[in-house]
Amino acid sequence: MKRFNRLEAKEKSGTMITANFAIQYNREVFAVPGPIIMEEYKGNHRLIQDGAKLITCTNDILEEF
Repeated sequence: MKRFNRLEAKEKSGTMITANFAIQYNREVFAVPGPIIMEEYKGNHRLIQDGAKLITCTNDILEEF
């Protein structure tokens, strides 16, 4: 069973710790980009840079299942 979480994360946050554990355990991680000036999305941008799947619309998620 696949699971995913939508997240909004500062670069140093519990959400990022969880996402990094998911990556370590070979789980898929999805990230929604946001405004580059907002602290709340810096973690998302880092995850995308590190290989998380970029989500821009619902079809991006549906294609995975």
